[in-house]
Amino acid sequence: MTVELSILFGLGTLGCGAGMAWLAARTAALRGQLRDTAQQGEALRRATAELDHLRAELAYDRESLGRVQSEERQKVEWLDAQQREIDWLRRELDVRPKLTQKRYRILTLGIKGTGKTSLTLKWANPLVDLGKLQGTKIERYERTVSHVSNKDELTEHIFEIGDWGGEHLVEAQHELVMEEVHGLLLVVDLAANDGRQVDLARIEEQIREFQPQSLRYFFGSKTLAACKAVVLFINKSDVLAGTPAEIDAEARKLYRPLIDGIERFKNHVDTRVLVGSASYGHGTHHLFSHLVERILPKHAYDGQLLQRIKQDVSAPAVVSQAARLAAPRVELNGQE
Repeated sequence: MTVELSILFGLGTLGCGAGMAWLAARTAALRGQLRDTAQQGEALRRATAELDHLRAELAYDRESLGRVQSEERQKVEWLDAQQREIDWLRRELDVRPKLTQKRYRILTLGIKGTGKTSLTLKWANPLVDLGKLQGTKIERYERTVSHVSNKDELTEHIFEIGDWGGEHLVEAQHELVMEEVHGLLLVVDLAANDGRQVDLARIEEQIREFQPQSLRYFFGSKTLAACKAVVLFINKSDVLAGTPAEIDAEARKLYRPLIDGIERFKNHVDTRVLVGSASYGHGTHHLFSHLVERILPKHAYDGQLLQRIKQDVSAPAVVSQAARLAAPRVELNGQE
């Protein structure tokens, strides 16, 4: 009995030991599974966070793609609108008249300080500020005189003025020989820039500069063939006193030798003498009207030019009494 109990107790003990061993092994296995589950859970959390990050990047990329696509659509619309505008302009150009230019060359000559540039700009660009002018070597100015439409062609008539400095008269003579010139403007004056009275020595110097032997070079065969107008402008008439007729007569008397030398060619080219002042603008409107009348063909006149000439012709020839009281130097333009 005792033996049996011992056997049973031993078997029970053995069973308990085996059970404890199994339980320990099972516990270890569960702990391993728990660690694996925890690791898998952490990996899952990291994967979820990475997925959320990727989703955010995808949303941003989609938004950026949407903006790019919108910009591209806008660019395409702009290009389409630009192409439509180009097509419209082409159609307009097809129906508009062809623009051509007709140029008439005018040379301005004179010794240094006579006011050539002031005179040129007064009739070529009446709005110019003469206070900013400097000495001239050679300048080119342009003035559009008229626009004339003829069927499918629009012609722009332009005066191209070459303003030669006084020390470049030889080069100016070369241009007269080599180029076709339609108008010649000789500018002389009655006094130096700061003069308040007639400077006889200066007048003599200018008469010598344009003596008959020199004038032959300015009135060569090529010039006479193309030139339509020669104007002698006696500048700075404000140094003379008297009535308009007296001022005009006195200025012409002082420059009689030069006037006689120029009028030798009046059977070949139209010549005219004007007395006035470039600084104050007197006589310059007559100069423009005269050059237009002599150089520009009648078919080249447009309505605006005719209106301008009408205004020039109707402009008063005598300075008003108020102007004479305001300025001590009287300005009058000459009449031929």
